[in-house]
Amino acid sequence: MEEVSVYDYATHVHRVLMEPNVIMGIGIMPAMLILVLTIVLMNLVSIWTSIIGIAMFLVARTVCKKDPYMLEILLERLMIPDIWSA
Repeated sequence: MEEVSVYDYATHVHRVLMEPNVIMGIGIMPAMLILVLTIVLMNLVSIWTSIIGIAMFLVARTVCKKDPYMLEILLERLMIPDIWSA
């Protein structure tokens, strides 16, 4: 009788489940933040502020070249309080 191995119960994982959830190379939350900020600036200042939004997106894309979640990690670390109350 053969021994039962863990590999006997393995299931196939589809490739789409292993890929990061990104919008054009950066995470969803930073992309939405840049989009909302660009829309607000376009409404408050002028349409030419869309160039600022494009520049912010290009900077975010270069930051996230190796790790698509880099900006999400950075934004999460900025929201952590400096002093913990006991």
